[in-house]
Amino acid sequence: MMATPNALWFTQMIEYEVPGVRQQALAQALVARSEELATRCAGLQGVSIQASDDGSRVLQYLQWQSRQAWAAAAVYFVDEPFLELLAQHQARGVRFAAYQTLRSLVRGADGGLHCQLSEAQAYQGA
Repeated sequence: MMATPNALWFTQMIEYEVPGVRQQALAQALVARSEELATRCAGLQGVSIQASDDGSRVLQYLQWQSRQAWAAAAVYFVDEPFLELLAQHQARGVRFAAYQTLRSLVRGADGGLHCQLSEAQAYQGA
């Protein structure tokens, strides 16, 4: 299925494989870098840093307003010491993935799951 122009968000996921003793330190470093990125990039809507139960992986989930917002923020990525971060935390592998969010369900006050709409879609009556 191809992404549509009506996609809600552009989601970027980066999974890091690390030794268990480095998992918490990497997670903390990613939180700090994400907070800094959020101050510079208005198109960054949300970030989640997740740690696997086995201690070997950290997932960085970044939700952008759109693919265009992500592309506009890419100028900041050039200055990021990404390879230094990987070396410092002894990352053995890194996987990147990107997705267009087509629908997002959230639990409403009534307890049911409801489709979350972007402001543009709500305005257009979608």
